[in-house]
Amino acid sequence: MGKKSKFSADIKYALVLEGLKGKSAVSICREYGISESQYYRWRDEALNSMRSGLEDKRKKEWKDKSWEAERGRLVKMIGEQQLIIDIQKKISETL
Repeated sequence: MGKKSKFSADIKYALVLEGLKGKSAVSICREYGISESQYYRWRDEALNSMRSGLEDKRKKEWKDKSWEAERGRLVKMIGEQQLIIDIQKKISETL
């Protein structure tokens, strides 16, 4: 079993934020007693989380196949109704 981190998520966030604001990774690591590889791992995890948080949620809704099937059904229905209307117009013009 891995050992539990002595750094909470809030502290990790603060350290990564310091680095993103311009403080060097070396000085952050020295100050808090962590390795550079650990800092960069936390930074990469934070940036990946940020990316997923900024994804467009609407795109996921449209990937649902049931929406596409319903849309196809409705477009077909509208086409059939338009055809009926056109035929009725032609019939009424000849009368």
